[in-house]
Amino acid sequence: MKVIYTLVFTILFYSSSFSAEFEMGVNLVNDGAFVNIINHTARYNNVSEFDEHGWPKTDFDLVLLDGRPATEWTGNIDDPEQYRVDYSGIYKASFDGLADVTVSGTSVSIENLEYNSDENKTYFEVNVGGSQNSNHALVFLSFKNTRKSPKGMSNVGVTNLKVVRPGYELDSKKTFTDEYIALCKSADFACYRFYNVQNIWNGEPNYPEKTKWEDRKTPLDAAQLDLTNLNGKKDGWSWEYIIELSNILNKDIWINIHMSCDSNYVAELAKMLKAQLNPNINIYVENSNEVWSPTQLTHGPYNKAEADFYGINFDQNYARRTVELSNWFGAVFGKNEINKKIRVILAGQHAYNGRSDIQLNYIKNTFGEPNKYIYATSTALYFQTSNANSTDLSEINDGMLTDIEKQINDNTSSVYRLNHISKANTWNLVGGCTSYEGGPHVPAGGGQENLGNLINSHRTEKMGDVLKYNYLEGWNEIGGGLAMHFTLASSYNRYGCWGLTDDYTKPDRNYKMKAVRDIIDSYTSVESDNFTEKINIYPNPTSEFLNVDELIKSYEIVNMYGLVVKSDNLHIGSKINVSTLVNGVYILKVGSNYSKFIVSK
Repeated sequence: MKVIYTLVFTILFYSSSFSAEFEMGVNLVNDGAFVNIINHTARYNNVSEFDEHGWPKTDFDLVLLDGRPATEWTGNIDDPEQYRVDYSGIYKASFDGLADVTVSGTSVSIENLEYNSDENKTYFEVNVGGSQNSNHALVFLSFKNTRKSPKGMSNVGVTNLKVVRPGYELDSKKTFTDEYIALCKSADFACYRFYNVQNIWNGEPNYPEKTKWEDRKTPLDAAQLDLTNLNGKKDGWSWEYIIELSNILNKDIWINIHMSCDSNYVAELAKMLKAQLNPNINIYVENSNEVWSPTQLTHGPYNKAEADFYGINFDQNYARRTVELSNWFGAVFGKNEINKKIRVILAGQHAYNGRSDIQLNYIKNTFGEPNKYIYATSTALYFQTSNANSTDLSEINDGMLTDIEKQINDNTSSVYRLNHISKANTWNLVGGCTSYEGGPHVPAGGGQENLGNLINSHRTEKMGDVLKYNYLEGWNEIGGGLAMHFTLASSYNRYGCWGLTDDYTKPDRNYKMKAVRDIIDSYTSVESDNFTEKINIYPNPTSEFLNVDELIKSYEIVNMYGLVVKSDNLHIGSKINVSTLVNGVYILKVGSNYSKFIVSK
């Protein structure tokens, strides 16, 4: 197998050569994001009632922190390194009113507990120690005898509870931690996807209930998590916080919209984004996420019920809703901004590219050409390993390369990547085919066989090479568009090693983040000689021949590494035989003219 780790990819423009950076983004995570860690927890216990914002209206217990590696709560840790993120330090805290506050957990204590009568606020500090201790960062708070004022009724709860991370003051104006911003900027990502923090996966009500703008999550709510059991709000981060972070990062964003959001919700969201988002930021819009099955958590049943209402099938309704989102955003931003600033994504299933056929044909037959509404299709660039049982970490990595190679070259495979790319090109979608997620899908699903070795394979230098192969030769070279990695950070355990790092405070703890920087920094070394216009060739993609309309005296075909792979002389109406070329992207070069084409067999 030939594996090339530095891609040279060319895009030729009129009158000059141009070096194109690889467009790669990342899925964001909650880990370490907020200065106030109350935004990260909704694990209230012994509460009989909550207010409209999700604050307890009685005495309560709260799981403040749980930083244990999986599955320490059973007595066994998946990670053979037993690696722990360090959560130790002094957490400064306050709330409105009074209460008797106690703490329990591992190496934790309450310090400097006092009530300020002038402010009617209680202040305290939580000291978390022992970063290498068993069950580190397991912290429980208990609030008893809660009162709104010294002479008020007891057992009524408290509000505006705030607990800031070590190194930050209670009056800090920062929403997001410096560490989290540094993590997000560890590579020059082109786009950030907010799927993880939006609770898209299970955030739908039962059809026909709608999610309304006035019921959305706001910064006033008790946490930026699913608060279904507190105040009924299923969404994750508030749009105010999403916009604030987007403006800090100042790159394109990819947002997911719950299926249940009504037209007014989408219109008000579009207005907020238009008014508050930095004007240079483009917005990718996706209808929910991975809507494959009528029984898949909450969005599958919702899509199925809505499809039944409209008298169409499951996939057609997903397409209908996607066009609906395009029209609603276009009504606010202007129809001319569709496929420019507003980039609506039609997500597909990697192992079943036929789903896109159903969706695109429905759009054409019902609304018109899909490229009037849809910027790009999207798939997922996940890979596994053919050597899952090996005790040699290098062999496990080799098995990953083998799996990626099969997705690139085996056109009989259900996960053949050119199926998706060719389809997007056939439909003339501006953004082609994107990847909404991607990365190593091993280990996953809770399996424990050879678990330690599978986890450690993610920490090898070769793992960086695997990522390069996946996104460069395995995607960019064959004509793929924007690729989003899943995810920015995560712990490594039986449920996956998705993160580019396993410690949000240490982006370069392993080789993955550096590999992504190398991928993004890759650019073309193929130079052009004052290219002026394209040559009219068809079909494109092709498997055997290119038809050429112009008179050609001589030509060269150049691969993405700048190597001439074929040259000859032709006349009007001749065909170029490309059946001997391997699958990939090529440049047909004739004097000062050029045309880019894809070989897909």
